Amino acid sequence: MTHDATVDQLQRYLQEQLVEAEDIPNVEQRKQRIIKLESALFEIIEFIKSVEERELVESVIFEESSSVRLISSSDNTDEPSITNSEVCPECDEPQSSEFSFCQVCGYQRK
Repeated sequence: MTHDATVDQLQRYLQEQLVEAEDIPNVEQRKQRIIKLESALFEIIEFIKSVEERELVESVIFEESSSVRLISSSDNTDEPSITNSEVCPECDEPQSSEFSFCQVCGYQRK
């Protein structure tokens, strides 16, 4: 099975599910399923429009924003200290050595 599903394939799948939802015998379940599927289809259409508009103006489609460093007061002693920790180079938060990523910003250690 391939994992190269596209937005177009997802849209077609949801449209197929919408047609099948019409056959749900329970009226309440049918209504709920149709609302969920229509909402998902609406979001896909908005996403496609957004990408197309950005491509027209040659804008960056997705841009990763830098993390914000939280400044904490030094008199806050309620937080437990983390043993075997380092400081994340992205957000300067304490980082446990048992994980290969920062639990605050998701930075992947090398």
